[in-house]
Amino acid sequence: VLLDDAPVYNASHLLGFFSVFNPDAVKDIKLYKGGIPSQYGGRLASILDIQMKEGNNKKLGVEGGVGTIFSRLTVEAPIIKDKASFIIAGRRSYADVFAKLFTDVLADGAAFNYWDLTAKVNYNIDPNNRLYLSGYIGEDLFKFDKNQGFSWGNKTATARWNHLFNDRLFFNLTTFYSDYTYDLAFGEDDNDKFEWNSRIRTGAFKPQFTYFIDTKNELSFGGEFLYYKFDPANAVGVSAGQTTNISLDPKYAYEIAAYASNKQSIGNSVELEYGLRFSGFLYTGPGLVYEFDDTSPGERKELTSITRVEDRSVIADYYGVEPRFSIRYQINDFSSVKASYNLMNQYVHLISNTVASNPLDVWTPSTNNIKPEQGTQYVLGYFRNLRNNEFEASAEVFYKETKNQIEYIDGADLLINQFIEADLLSGIGRSYGFEALLKKSTGRTTGWISYTWSKSELKVEGINRSEWYPTRFDQTHNFSFTGSYEISKRVSVSTNFSFITGTPTTFPTSRFEMQGYVVPHNTYESRNNIRIKDYHRLDISLTINGKEFKKNGDRRKNSDYLVIGAYNIYGRRNPFSIYFSQGSDRPSPDLPIPTKGTQVAIIGSIIPAISYNFKF
Repeated sequence: VLLDDAPVYNASHLLGFFSVFNPDAVKDIKLYKGGIPSQYGGRLASILDIQMKEGNNKKLGVEGGVGTIFSRLTVEAPIIKDKASFIIAGRRSYADVFAKLFTDVLADGAAFNYWDLTAKVNYNIDPNNRLYLSGYIGEDLFKFDKNQGFSWGNKTATARWNHLFNDRLFFNLTTFYSDYTYDLAFGEDDNDKFEWNSRIRTGAFKPQFTYFIDTKNELSFGGEFLYYKFDPANAVGVSAGQTTNISLDPKYAYEIAAYASNKQSIGNSVELEYGLRFSGFLYTGPGLVYEFDDTSPGERKELTSITRVEDRSVIADYYGVEPRFSIRYQINDFSSVKASYNLMNQYVHLISNTVASNPLDVWTPSTNNIKPEQGTQYVLGYFRNLRNNEFEASAEVFYKETKNQIEYIDGADLLINQFIEADLLSGIGRSYGFEALLKKSTGRTTGWISYTWSKSELKVEGINRSEWYPTRFDQTHNFSFTGSYEISKRVSVSTNFSFITGTPTTFPTSRFEMQGYVVPHNTYESRNNIRIKDYHRLDISLTINGKEFKKNGDRRKNSDYLVIGAYNIYGRRNPFSIYFSQGSDRPSPDLPIPTKGTQVAIIGSIIPAISYNFKF
């Protein structure tokens, strides 16, 4: 996920309830699921490229809203009329404050909120040169009480210079900085507590050229240089007032890439885009280098040596060639067929344990023990417009095969583990499926219906008896419906419904008791053997626009509207996580120790909302 070219490592607010991107500040969104241009790389999945607005260089503009869930404000204006402008947009939620009226879960200092701030400045130096500066900062806070909870936040900054050499050659130079942090804290007070933080910082330099060879060919070429610093664990524990620092050393890496691609039109029916990307990755010092002996599949590797290397010493290096190809064939004025092939390399890895009551995000680079992930994807789709472009319909099938996908052994310690590489495994993966979309963009009734059937599976030697099993991202069914009906010129009603198959997770299949404690056990050594309950939610809202004209008949310069709605209208308690515990009461000797499962739902009731929105 890119915001003005800078990567955003966690793109959700309130555990997926809202996006980190403020719609008031977004200019353009491009989603590449297949046919990914060679200018993009570093991930196996799709690319979401978001560009921010540049600000109004003609006049002052203000828009915003005040509501019961969150409030927002956006200001844009010229700095030098027709030459330089700015935009700044901010949001702050207080769903937890309002939710306290309906539940007592958020008590004793508990909090559940987010805030973010987006800003951008642009300057037209002359007709051939333009400069952009943009930034984003945001944070989510989820506290169980005043001392315990977790939070995460993103910070990005981007500087971009556009230069026009002539009518055919365009140059774009970008540099960015991204900082993602994830925090966890628990304990009774300052004398007995634990605080942990994981962090990944990324800096980059990207020169890009676009050359219009002729009206049928558009050539793009350029490069990319990225610097990474990983902080796997900054951790401090306090017991009876005694502080112990158990932090792990940071890790450093560099990623380089060069690419070239061409967009070509053949006649009036065929469009091609083909290219090649060369990428490389260097895992460097300063730091410790660990060597391990291979053991039985699925078992922790044995440490054989530890070596310290100096600053910028190369510990491991990897290189790859990534061909890209896509074709679009226009059958007639209202239908087309698209196909694509991508090969992608991913050099940084997310290690996340969703079995826990909160998902811990730990990023790690490819090392001498962790190879880069590689994915090859094939996509074929049919697109058709219906009833004079009133409806858009599409159907796509995809297949992706991957190798060196990261997994961890049973009983792995992912939080603060100096030898975490000994607990990591790699395997092959596959994902495939079918997507369908029907969209209506005109008329009093608008909206879309989408459905995806898909499978995402892993096969790792030593895990799940070395058989295929679903990944944490496996969603067999994903259905969504969004609709809006214009009752009158001033009043409209909207609704949104989503259904997603429950996330796979690993539950024990048996148990045994030892010295008064229950020890869960997975008899069949299965991985992701259970799915939590399916996720589904229905939202509805009513929009009432303010009057367009004054009493004297003149058009109003300003506009406003009122939105009245409800999230989760039938109060679905969608599970965030499920965990198990044993009772505190000791049963009689002839009875088994009681245990129970607890389901955590972040939003488990209807949340009514009202907001007043304005623009002038």
